[in-house]
Amino acid sequence: AIHPGYGFLSENAAFADACAQAGIVFIGPPAAAIRAMGDKSAAKALMQRAGVPLTPGYHGDEQAPAFLRAQADAIGYPVLIKAS
Repeated sequence: AIHPGYGFLSENAAFADACAQAGIVFIGPPAAAIRAMGDKSAAKALMQRAGVPLTPGYHGDEQAPAFLRAQADAIGYPVLIKAS
């Protein structure tokens, strides 16, 4: 068995897959979970579908400035914009 600790290897789905292919037990989440949680936008969408409460805000893919301005108006100011 291998415990990747934290950081790069613990978040690397290819490493978890390689361990499985080599017959080594990976002590951590399955590679599919690492992939699902590695993309913040996809992770939020997955959590929303599962019914997990999310912080209010815009979680969509549309990035047109006018659309985002309308979303900010609906959320209320000030807003925090974080790149994902």
